[in-house]
Amino acid sequence: MWNRIKVVVWAGVLAWLANTPAQAQTLAEQEKQWQSCEAAHYTGPREGRRNYTLDNYLWVVTPEFAQTYCMPQSMVSSELKGAQAIAFRMADGADMDRCGVDAKGEHHCTRQSTGRFEIYLPQSLKLPAANPDVRFYENRRNTSEWLFSGNQDRVSRSQRYIKGQYTPPAGTVPRFSNIFGHPDRGHRFGLWYIPRGQVPWPTSSLWEVGFRESAVPGMDMLILENTLGLDFGFESKHYKANKIEPGDPAGRYVIVMHKRDADTADKKDKRVPQDFEHVIYLPHVFAMQVRDTAMKSGASNFTDFVNTFQQR
Repeated sequence: MWNRIKVVVWAGVLAWLANTPAQAQTLAEQEKQWQSCEAAHYTGPREGRRNYTLDNYLWVVTPEFAQTYCMPQSMVSSELKGAQAIAFRMADGADMDRCGVDAKGEHHCTRQSTGRFEIYLPQSLKLPAANPDVRFYENRRNTSEWLFSGNQDRVSRSQRYIKGQYTPPAGTVPRFSNIFGHPDRGHRFGLWYIPRGQVPWPTSSLWEVGFRESAVPGMDMLILENTLGLDFGFESKHYKANKIEPGDPAGRYVIVMHKRDADTADKKDKRVPQDFEHVIYLPHVFAMQVRDTAMKSGASNFTDFVNTFQQR
């Protein structure tokens, strides 16, 4: 009986110690350290943090970015090259929530199949831009207006723009590509794979949908999106043809930027990095996390994707 009483007493003492001012002081000191970066600091979840901002992104950052903006060490990778940080998530988009009904009357939708890369680039990088004066660009695709088809209006605006009779609203002109492809198509982006000892190939186009100058001090943010899963290694003919295991760590996923020339845009035998304006090398672990996230979110294979968009 006495031993049981001692156990209860000690349990109470330990519980009291766990909530002493000393522990509170330790947490406060830890939080002070996490907020000590002069430029900005990360407000998401950290071990020991009591209040935080919900973070739905997969992150990878360079050691320099982590030190400047007080990022968790778990996000750091020395393999990231060409960008200081990348935040990835699957993006909702009304235009991509396309559905089709099969012969059995079952509905198949491409919901949440769009991958979104938010890329932090140092302003000192000075990438070539079709419209270098653009400081903010937003092409949101998750608003109700995307439920209306306006092809004729778009064609009319395009023709008027080329003739100098239409001025796009502020914030709707891309930085790296040209609106309506005029006077040239500007630059494009893509997700490519570099297999071990073989010619690299494109796995997915990435569309410029946003740009933020000085998103955080000293950094611009480029936002790229597209549907992942069509050929991101799941059922890619490239992997089967070359007998390469998807996600082979000896290979490398990269995000590339190149001139959007109609004659060379789809050329497959390009060299990395020689034939590109800029290359961002993704760490292997991060690329596989992106791939797994896309698969779990219902990213379609090519056949399912086509079936949801064709009219029968």
